[in-house]
Amino acid sequence: MAIHEQIDNLNIWWFPRDFCQSRFGEFQQSGTNSCTLVSLILADKVDKAERFYHRVSDLPMRGWELFGNAMNDGNNVYHNVITVNTPQARNINLNIPDAIAAIRSQHKMNFRLEEWFYTHMEADPTNPMYNRNVAVQLSRLFQATLPVFQKTGSPSHLFAAIIADSRTVMVTFDFRASIVALFDSHQHGRDAGAVFAQCTLQNMDDLLFWFVSMLHNVYSSRPSLFEISFLSSQPGMSKRYPPAIRKIAGEMKKSVKMKTPRS
Repeated sequence: MAIHEQIDNLNIWWFPRDFCQSRFGEFQQSGTNSCTLVSLILADKVDKAERFYHRVSDLPMRGWELFGNAMNDGNNVYHNVITVNTPQARNINLNIPDAIAAIRSQHKMNFRLEEWFYTHMEADPTNPMYNRNVAVQLSRLFQATLPVFQKTGSPSHLFAAIIADSRTVMVTFDFRASIVALFDSHQHGRDAGAVFAQCTLQNMDDLLFWFVSMLHNVYSSRPSLFEISFLSSQPGMSKRYPPAIRKIAGEMKKSVKMKTPRS
């Protein structure tokens, strides 16, 4: 039974501690470093689902099933591609291109997503306004990207994998339901496993502030670098790189040193 928590406009579900990538399913022994694979596979499953999101106050009906299958499939791919083929490097963390290649090597999975573009932003962990400033920077990036994506006439979903402090989480944007959600397959403290949170697109700032705060509250982590990869199932998206996106990627790849606002 997932524990539901509501913070302002954000709905959060904390799953039992055994429902996470390192404790769930047949291949759980491979789950220590499989978060990138799990995140990508989950996004692909959501993209293929007829209708996954409904209301922000409800956990998606197929949530348990899709999350569990994604964790098991991600651990399975890690076992088949990394542990079996390169046992001396079984604790490596995969980047997005390598993770996509690993998933596609398992042909039965029919993985359809491809990377649209990548960017990153830097942060100052010593800044007392760290949580708020990082959330604002992430929100600006997403707010600038979403309308560009929608103008391409692409599918109803866009995905953003965020890698911070060697952990990958997946942000999903469903334009039909006007919902943005985040899935994190790691264990969270002693009592909670994976976590899922969602809100309307209009309240995306709440989700991002909660995410950055959660990293600090659960892991005592204030990452100095956030890597963001946008993904879509639309064929050829990597070649559809409008000037607006080139500008975003170029700007965001510069160091974003966060300054404490003047009083």
